Amino acid sequence: MPLFKRSYRRLSWLTVNIFFNIIAASVIAAYQDTLSQVIALAVFLPIISDMSGCSGNQAVAVSLRELSLGLIKPNEVLRVWLKEIGIGIINGSALGIILGSAAYLWKGNIYLGLVIALAMALNTIIAVSIGGAVPLLIKLFKADPALASGPVLTTITDMCGFFLVLSFATLMLSHISY
Repeated sequence: MPLFKRSYRRLSWLTVNIFFNIIAASVIAAYQDTLSQVIALAVFLPIISDMSGCSGNQAVAVSLRELSLGLIKPNEVLRVWLKEIGIGIINGSALGIILGSAAYLWKGNIYLGLVIALAMALNTIIAVSIGGAVPLLIKLFKADPALASGPVLTTITDMCGFFLVLSFATLMLSHISY
């Protein structure tokens, strides 16, 4: 494929992703009062979004590999999605316990630890289940899942991760603000 055509195909998804990232950033802006009261949350936002993104990208890679080897078909999206939910529950629980424990040990606040643990666990479940399903859905719509899956997944996990951390923290604000 010629250089400019290859670049254009990739850039088209990345450009769309900029607009979705603005939406993700607006989630943070909507919760600026919570963030200003518990600045420790700012430390965990990128960790939760990164760890969930990594977990989801593993699911994307597995789905892409299985699609390319003919082990799964695009119409099996529900079966793949359900299987990935199970993986997300197991891995999300483990990662949530680890990160929530780190938050608790760092700040000595069990409620902060619970907020972080729950957000990490739920965002991992979301990321893994979406990561497994997105390549199949994109393939169903006759687009290239190798180009589109990563940007779609990353944006969704960022938005969800920010929302989960900040909304749980807002609900628990009286217990976690210092």
